[in-house]
Amino acid sequence: MAFSLKMALKGVQEAASLSEHALRCTIAALDHSDAKAEDIEECLLKFNRLLSSPPSTKVVEMVSSSNFPSSIVRVIRRHQENLPIVALACQCIAGSATTSDSVTSFARAGVLDEVLNVMDSHKSHGGVQNVALFLLRTLLKDSGAARQAVQNGAIARVLHALNLSMGREIQYGGLVSLRQMMDASRQNRYFWQESLKTQRTSIQEAGLQAKVHHQSDGALCQAADDTLAFVIPRFKEVPCWHWQSGWCKMGPKCTYAHGSEDLRGGTRERYGKGGYRGGAARAQE
Repeated sequence: MAFSLKMALKGVQEAASLSEHALRCTIAALDHSDAKAEDIEECLLKFNRLLSSPPSTKVVEMVSSSNFPSSIVRVIRRHQENLPIVALACQCIAGSATTSDSVTSFARAGVLDEVLNVMDSHKSHGGVQNVALFLLRTLLKDSGAARQAVQNGAIARVLHALNLSMGREIQYGGLVSLRQMMDASRQNRYFWQESLKTQRTSIQEAGLQAKVHHQSDGALCQAADDTLAFVIPRFKEVPCWHWQSGWCKMGPKCTYAHGSEDLRGGTRERYGKGGYRGGAARAQE
């Protein structure tokens, strides 16, 4: 059944849940040649409301097996300069790409390329970079999508975003995305020996800077440590002698462990439950 734009929009607005009919109406509205920006925005807003959090497996399968992934990618491509629409489209994708199969469907439709194009088109816009990173780290939970992102040059885009703003969300999203891409490429010798040559230093600096600016944010520092462990040999696996002596001038930039809680890679167990203490801590006992 072919929907007129009026019928499609009415079907979307009258929907009480994300049924097959509501989904078909949504797709018809997004793809309609007469749809204006406000129609697209209204449609995406309603889709997000209908998409429960988290959506059921049945709903995810219904969305990913339909034409919705291709439709939403075309929306981003056509309205790349309309930031509210781009943000809503990214939210729709992130909310419905919750399984490996659904991520594959969106990836096949070209969503990774469009996200990276958006990041390129709005290089100086922190809000756009944040939205793109939010979607990127959602998609990169799938190892196949993560490897594809690496091939498409996503690491350079993420590093640019990290250098653009020290805001918490951009830093967290960027670091998690980097970790996901490197983790998915563990077995790719060419990636580690050739592709990453010029980016190792930048990744290391980005991770260390994030730790300096967000020292009290445990989740962000953990994301930075997880990322740095890929590019710094034996990162946090060896105790810091300076810290043990009482003070380390490197502070959060130090690549050695400052205490038992800072040890990585199973080294912590060798120091026992109590670990070791810096000289300043011992002097207070």
